[in-house]
Amino acid sequence: MKKFRLILIAILFAVIYPVFSQTIDEAGAAFNQGLQFSKDLNYAEALKSYESTIQICDKLGEEGMDLKLKAEQQLPGTYFNLAKGLYEAKNYNEAIPYFENAAKWADQNGEAKTADASRTYLAGIYYAMGNADLKAETFDKALEKYNKALSYKPEYYKAYYGMGLVYKKQGNLPLMKESFDKVIAMGGEDAKTIGAAKDAAATAYLNTGAKALQSNGYAKAIENLNTSLEYNNTEPKAYYYLALAYNGTSKWDDAITAGNKALELTTEDKSDIYFQLGLSYEKKGDATAACDAFKKVTAGNNVAAAKFEIEQTLKCK
Repeated sequence: MKKFRLILIAILFAVIYPVFSQTIDEAGAAFNQGLQFSKDLNYAEALKSYESTIQICDKLGEEGMDLKLKAEQQLPGTYFNLAKGLYEAKNYNEAIPYFENAAKWADQNGEAKTADASRTYLAGIYYAMGNADLKAETFDKALEKYNKALSYKPEYYKAYYGMGLVYKKQGNLPLMKESFDKVIAMGGEDAKTIGAAKDAAATAYLNTGAKALQSNGYAKAIENLNTSLEYNNTEPKAYYYLALAYNGTSKWDDAITAGNKALELTTEDKSDIYFQLGLSYEKKGDATAACDAFKKVTAGNNVAAAKFEIEQTLKCK
């Protein structure tokens, strides 16, 4: 009976050992196959081979640990290359999970460069999606995409630019300003994006100031127009509107300063600017300068009013 048991144990060991040995061989074969697929740039099949290697090694336990680690070291680059291929084919949604896995495995393996590159691509994808939502005027979705881009790469300033455009469309100037200011601060040498942010902010505040003028909201106009000049100090309309607003609040010297700056920058007809300067000088008590300004009003809606000031009010010579 004891002899029978020994024979049975020997048979079982003979059966189990080849299977165990073959399983290790299979893991190694899968790994080598993955390396060959990677060499052939067939990253989808390479990924399958590495994942198969890891699954087999998990079953082997400690015996398969070294090979498992080697397979895992191949994952960041494989996921990244697979994702990049999908990205270049414009299959952006399909690329997202592969970039995410590339970043995850790169973090685990201490591959900072691959992790950063993966998150940069992810940020770019969500930024592009946000732009599509902005174009479709689905603003909440656009903001969601821009914030998603920033969750992958907080320094991805172009997402702030998109957010600024959304807030501009919504008329939320404080959040618009906050977003564009981040673009300007973070944009580095990207003069194009920084310039676009400044132009968008300047235009928004200029238009808001102009609207305030229409309802005689002079204080609000002055505040917004001066903010506009923080982003673009070469816009003649901003200075002209400021001259109007300062005249409306009896700040004659400020109106004259703004009017003269508008004259300096304006390349078209300057009659309207001269009319405002004439009013400023007149109210300040400088009749000579007022007459000189009113005489230069030669076109536009203020010609008759300027003539009246010259002939009836000031009796200019």
